Amino acid sequence: MKRRHVILLLALLFGLVFLTVLTVRQWEEEPWGNLPLIRSSFSTHPKGTKALYRTLRNLGFSVARWRKAWRHLDTRQRRTLLFVIEPDPVRLSRPSDWKQLLQFVEAGNAVWLSAQLPGAIAGQSFSGKSFQRARILFPAALLYGVRRYIVNSPTRLVGAWRPPKKVSLPSLKPNREIPLLCDRYGVVLKVIPVGKGFLLVDSNPYALSNEGIDKGDHFRLVLNVVSSVVGRDGRVLFDEWGHGLGEGEHWWWVVAPSTRAAVVQLLIAGILLLVALGIRFGRPVAVPSQPFGSTAFVQGLGTLLQRGNTLREVVGLLELHFLQQAFRDPYLWRLPESEEVEQRLSALPLAQRKQVLWLWQWAERLRRQPRLTEREVLQWARHLPYERQRG
Repeated sequence: MKRRHVILLLALLFGLVFLTVLTVRQWEEEPWGNLPLIRSSFSTHPKGTKALYRTLRNLGFSVARWRKAWRHLDTRQRRTLLFVIEPDPVRLSRPSDWKQLLQFVEAGNAVWLSAQLPGAIAGQSFSGKSFQRARILFPAALLYGVRRYIVNSPTRLVGAWRPPKKVSLPSLKPNREIPLLCDRYGVVLKVIPVGKGFLLVDSNPYALSNEGIDKGDHFRLVLNVVSSVVGRDGRVLFDEWGHGLGEGEHWWWVVAPSTRAAVVQLLIAGILLLVALGIRFGRPVAVPSQPFGSTAFVQGLGTLLQRGNTLREVVGLLELHFLQQAFRDPYLWRLPESEEVEQRLSALPLAQRKQVLWLWQWAERLRRQPRLTEREVLQWARHLPYERQRG
């Protein structure tokens, strides 16, 4: 094996091992409850949001899934509410996405950002009971009819909210944050006016999930927000780009992150297989074409049939073929008797008659010999006129 082949195989093998370890570490480090796909509006998992999506659509609101990057949000739209529920922090790494999101809000729309991951929500975790009941800080319009709000999240909003990336807008001011709900551990829900719209920051995705939307007055709060923002001619969007279900930029965005890693691993394994096969067998060698004579065919056929003690049958077949050619009778299907051969010979020219008679008598003697060898068959076959012509 050449040195460059060894280096290439080692490099590809290292890449395969690295991707495998990276994928396994991603699955181990990311808790199952926080997987992006679980929070999707496609998911019927208890932590998914398909129930909220279907309910709002059945109530007559214009509901759709947003499957493009935030930098493609249209700031010319008005009266649009975008739900961003538990997005993947890795996917939200471009400052242009956050800037466009805030400009979208500033233009007169609303974004409900709900996540308990510190990478997407500024806050801190605590250890306490699983279920807490939040209290209303003051009778805001968004909290009309809300009396019981259940919290099932270890994260509380601490300090002023800032995007994970440094994005500054003049309308985004810390002193304009309005807390709405809190418990003894801290603020759960706050509203930030941004220009003509507002940003709703929530650390309790449980209230929007399939399991929690019908608990307490969670849906009453959602309905208040949707009605105040959307009205009759607005739209409700559910962000799917943050869950790895994006589209519109490249076909690769449609594939989930774990599937991408598996596809890359399969490609590397296929390259390894091709390289290994190329090293093992080398380049394909074209076999030069050689004319195949009838004598070689007779020799091969004789060798094969000699092992089955059937050389006499070979002689009989060749003799029948010879007589068909000599008598110009392709319908001669069996070896004729001596009288029939003599009658047919009388119709041939004298020179040809002697040669045909000599070869036919030779074949008859071969077929009647007690022991027949391949050499004798070959010696007779070389004198056949049609065999010399074809060979």
